[in-house]
Amino acid sequence: MHPLVEQIEELFLPELEHLASQMQAEFPSLRFNVWHSRTGALTPYQGYDIGLEWVFPQGTLNAPNNVALSINLCHLTSTPRLMADVVWGHPSGHSEAEFKDWSKIADWPEAKPETIKELRRTFPTLVQAFESAVGLENMPMQATRRIR
Repeated sequence: MHPLVEQIEELFLPELEHLASQMQAEFPSLRFNVWHSRTGALTPYQGYDIGLEWVFPQGTLNAPNNVALSINLCHLTSTPRLMADVVWGHPSGHSEAEFKDWSKIADWPEAKPETIKELRRTFPTLVQAFESAVGLENMPMQATRRIR
């Protein structure tokens, strides 16, 4: 396993698992999943993702059925890059929060030690955005419409 993957798992996986457990206790009727896996093995992407998602029944055909807090590594075989965000699923793709502004993978910061330290410092902001998304979506529909 790539050393960056090991480092990211060590820094964030326990926290994501703890958050999932807390959220499950707070919202017992909802489903929370923690995942970590390789991605892009057959492409130049060569990455690794780790995250927490809230999966919910799809209400309408054109509405997302999840929101996820994820940390993504890419280009592990060349110049590794790192990104983290809280994003609604397809077809929305709406971003609640992100570690850095970006429009394409080339904009992701290099996964240097100082970048990882900065992500560690700002990670609570992403957690807060995830918690807000889960809480907001669980309000009665009338209240949710007023907030958005």
